[in-house]
Amino acid sequence: MDGDEGEEFGLFEELRPFGEIVAFALSILGTLELLNFRVLMTLLPLEPRTFGVLRALADVGSAKQHHLSQLAQLPASTMVAILDELEAADLVSRDPEPGDRRAHQVSLTAQGRDLIERATALAWCHEQEITAGLSANDRKALLDAVSLVFRDLKRPG
Repeated sequence: MDGDEGEEFGLFEELRPFGEIVAFALSILGTLELLNFRVLMTLLPLEPRTFGVLRALADVGSAKQHHLSQLAQLPASTMVAILDELEAADLVSRDPEPGDRRAHQVSLTAQGRDLIERATALAWCHEQEITAGLSANDRKALLDAVSLVFRDLKRPG
């Protein structure tokens, strides 16, 4: 995202006193980063939530559909629609789980592995850009703090 596009949101410092509220600051940051990440992923093309599903599969190898929805932090109904799209694009395969005809094991196809490798490389370059002002220790501290907040976050529903 170039500088002109970010200016419509103003400076973070201008959000005071709301910027003092962590939840508000995180929601503003999340909104802006989702916009940036969505633009970045159009180069492939992928949606951020599709990236999350493919990335989760790349990390675990394969997973039951229900477990995958937990890993990707998506409702089961949303996961079904995403997997339908990914399967139609030959990026994932869903195979019946032996012994449980209602469950499916989801795996990346060769094409899915190639796409997530390219997407991860793009995401990593983006990560380096947005964390350029942080030392390695600051970056780790940020990840640790976000993990703690995430752990304690009450999810709707």
